[in-house]
Amino acid sequence: MQTMTERARPGASEGPADAPRILEFGLMPLVTAAFPERTTFLDTRLRWADVRTRAPGSGSLPMRLLGLARRVAGIGRACFVQDYDIVVARCVGPVNSAGRALPVHAALSLIGLAFRGLVLFAARGRRVRLVVLDVTDHLTIHPRDRAFLRRCDLFFKRELAANRWNTLETVLPRGACAGHARQDPGCLALRAKLRPFALGIETAAVKPPIPASARSHDLFYVGSAQGIAFREAVNGVLPRLAARGWRIHAPARRLSRDAFVEAIGQSRFCLSPGGVGWDCYRHYEVASLGSVPVFDTRPLTGIEPFLHGREGFYLDPQEDLERALDLILRTDDAQVDRMTAAAQALVERVYTFDALARYVIKETLALGPIARHAPPSAGEALVKAEPGQRQPSMN
Repeated sequence: MQTMTERARPGASEGPADAPRILEFGLMPLVTAAFPERTTFLDTRLRWADVRTRAPGSGSLPMRLLGLARRVAGIGRACFVQDYDIVVARCVGPVNSAGRALPVHAALSLIGLAFRGLVLFAARGRRVRLVVLDVTDHLTIHPRDRAFLRRCDLFFKRELAANRWNTLETVLPRGACAGHARQDPGCLALRAKLRPFALGIETAAVKPPIPASARSHDLFYVGSAQGIAFREAVNGVLPRLAARGWRIHAPARRLSRDAFVEAIGQSRFCLSPGGVGWDCYRHYEVASLGSVPVFDTRPLTGIEPFLHGREGFYLDPQEDLERALDLILRTDDAQVDRMTAAAQALVERVYTFDALARYVIKETLALGPIARHAPPSAGEALVKAEPGQRQPSMN
């Protein structure tokens, strides 16, 4: 487990000596893992118990209190000194206190308020750039993040609506509607800060694929409907596809992790419909484990979307679902192999955690020179793409 305030381990230089320094807040490091020599990670969990075992910390009560105080002091000291040029933080988002007592709701609200205040204090002044990552399931930005949107330089939004004004609906200035916002300079400035983001996946998850001709399933899907219309429709269609002779693997019960991984790797195609939000860990998991993902409609702006017929397939809600899936399943093995390779290449290039971190810093450096250090040309060495790579589209 990482400490509350830590400078990543020393080692070989990963870029120019004058490359930007980064301070990252959060529960899990993202940028820290990609740029360990340039990033200080502040673990803001401040948990009394071990977050993995939930067992209380060892030692006497005074010693645990002293340790907690030291971690808090370390965080405060790092923010006060401002030995960094870029602050990266997760958004506050909803309170998520449904079903809990009012005092718990109030306490969680205050924690979010304190976190937001700490981040804004760390990013005070014009020299330091603030980057906010929103990985919630919502198309709109939560009102609790209105202050972040106003103060930040860039706001990376998972589930960023194809029409970005829809994402801004809940955080526009008081009295402003979308029709007015399109002509308002302040609202246009907020829109210009938005960038697409994604959940991503770890690089180690990418596995060599099995040839399509050797896979034992044509189509794999497991998941509960949970009132989601597309999933309910799928559950009715799969038995009819099996009756046509297709090898459909659709277990009714939740699989173990090992069985789930094996089922994906043994399937030519895997259905990967969205849940509460469209962006889903399973999209990248399916491609990483060597299958071709089949998505429902994508109503979002993506960093670099899976292309229909190249890295995956999208189902048109206006078409007959059974007929559309039957046509997809008729894809020959050679094309399935090509699509599997293309999907894995896209995930490795754009959607691994390392690639997402480099994308965040690259977009930040593209805003212009950082005052304390050299112009972007020097800092860009941190995120320089390999020759021949397809660059993410910023839409």
